[in-house]
Amino acid sequence: MSWPTFRHEAMATHFEIVIAGQSESYARQAAAAAFRELERLEGVLSRYVESSDIGRANRLARGETIAIGDDTLECLLLAADASIATGRAFDPAYASERAPDLPADAPPFTLDPAAHTLTSQAVRLHLDLGAIGKGFALDRLAETLREWDVLAACLNSGGSTALALAPPAAATGWPVGLGEGKAHRMLPLVHGALSGSGTAVKGAHLIDPRTGEPAVRTTRAWAFAPGAATADALSTAFFVMNEADIARFCEAHPKIGAATVSPRRGLLAYGALREKLQGP
Repeated sequence: MSWPTFRHEAMATHFEIVIAGQSESYARQAAAAAFRELERLEGVLSRYVESSDIGRANRLARGETIAIGDDTLECLLLAADASIATGRAFDPAYASERAPDLPADAPPFTLDPAAHTLTSQAVRLHLDLGAIGKGFALDRLAETLREWDVLAACLNSGGSTALALAPPAAATGWPVGLGEGKAHRMLPLVHGALSGSGTAVKGAHLIDPRTGEPAVRTTRAWAFAPGAATADALSTAFFVMNEADIARFCEAHPKIGAATVSPRRGLLAYGALREKLQGP
């Protein structure tokens, strides 16, 4: 069975929403409301929008401070959590020009959540939320759909990050693919997010923030998490991490899953994703 599918261009990619259990006209109205939220978020999170919070932050001199909105603060706090948890395998500010006296383990910006402010600690701050912002937007779009009482839906950004709500009636989940070639698998996704990172679309564009060098991995990496923002950030981190570090991370975070592809061993799954692929 096919369900109404709605598409919108934003954040330099396309977003899709598939809605089940609603009339097409009502689904269209709910999707339109979600896409209005998407456009609003792009206006505050995109570094390509000069007036956005991120655009303004990237023009700060060292020591300067700006006020930021709730959305930017929440996204940056999620990014900071992911950066700390992965030992900077994910870092949205890795391309910043750091001051010589800034400690190596210190971030090039600081946040004051109570005051809703961001202060640059860099010679030139370069914040880029491209590896978490789309997932953050998916989470917010899902909130909008729930406000419209849309409970069965699947959303994706650019085909790389999918967020599933409840499945359609009589279905075990929304079918989402992962793996490559003979290692390709279909996962019934429900109440969770799956994100993939790799070089197939944009070439060797993923940099290991810890070294400043291009990642050595040549196949994609996937991350499963309860929310799309977390999955988006972790798939980028897993792409630059080695297999042992990925396994340890998933062992320490039971709600997180990961998958990579080995030319000899096929699809390697870790943590919560291994459990889901194995089935009941």
